Amino acid sequence: MPRSREPRNDSGEQTELRPGEVRSPATISDVARVAGVSKTTVSHVLSGRRPVSDATRAKVNRVIEELSFQQNFFATGLTGQRTKTIALVVQDLTNPFYPALARGLQQAVAEQGYVVLLADVGTGVPPVEAFLNEAVQRRVDGVVVAAVDVSENQLEPLRAAGISVVTVGDPHHRTSTDVISSDDEQIAEDAVRYLYNQGHRRFGVVSGPTHTAPGAPRLHGYRNALRARDLPALKAAEQVGDWTRESGTKAMTALMDQAGRPTAVLCANDLMAIGALDAARALGLAVPGDVAVVGVDDIDAASLVSPALTTVRVPAQDIGLVAGEQLLARISNPAGPARRVLVQHSLVVRESA
Repeated sequence: MPRSREPRNDSGEQTELRPGEVRSPATISDVARVAGVSKTTVSHVLSGRRPVSDATRAKVNRVIEELSFQQNFFATGLTGQRTKTIALVVQDLTNPFYPALARGLQQAVAEQGYVVLLADVGTGVPPVEAFLNEAVQRRVDGVVVAAVDVSENQLEPLRAAGISVVTVGDPHHRTSTDVISSDDEQIAEDAVRYLYNQGHRRFGVVSGPTHTAPGAPRLHGYRNALRARDLPALKAAEQVGDWTRESGTKAMTALMDQAGRPTAVLCANDLMAIGALDAARALGLAVPGDVAVVGVDDIDAASLVSPALTTVRVPAQDIGLVAGEQLLARISNPAGPARRVLVQHSLVVRESA
């Protein structure tokens, strides 16, 4: 815990506390008075955005340490200066994709002195709006949105407050926001191509929610890949999950309960694919002998399950890194057209297909 400052007399010397007297935190005024400089000079030392002589900087930093001064970032935001804080909004922190993304984001911004505030907003609209409003109140410098249920209208208060925004995914519905994304349609097409080349002709899919990305574009890519090979994209062979392992188990059970069941199933993320493996095991089906399973993401668990999961690697940490770099660029230069950056994916062949 930081030390509270000792009371000082008019000459700036410390005085002893009287019984019952509470020590108060040091202020910029205290630092300026003890260092013998103006409050503006102290602000320049703290922000690093104005030239200050080495001797003066050293003196101010020494007093800051002596007084255990800590900058009030909320007050800094009120004065129009940067607060050196970035907010990251994710959909479900229990999904290993998001911690890896957060690690990449932190890596990108830490060297510039930024800290990251994290919010797991689930799937509800009120939590999303509540946290975005909190981000405005805290005067954060930027927000990375990796929650698929956030609309353009919900982002508008951030822009109105001068807060830079970068979104992860959902490239087809962002018109005025920087987007960092994988090529979700191509991911599904590449997975189907691999399975087709392995000899499969009866396909099934466990998609994510189909009203948002990446569920919608991955399902679209799956359908396109089948049609390009003159294979029917049967509605009965399409199940919708919610990105969780449990939903993958339920969806796979439904697919395997059909006549002419699929011999290959594409799951739109690895957690659902691992759930599909659970279902196959419970049904006594051999993977890949009776049914091949392919996931998307390449989370750490993909190589640990049995059989090890064949998947399309979407580099979450790289996406977070690129999102952080783009957000810093946008904070420094708010003007200019929105950018869309695609991060390359790759097929990782293991045992399940």
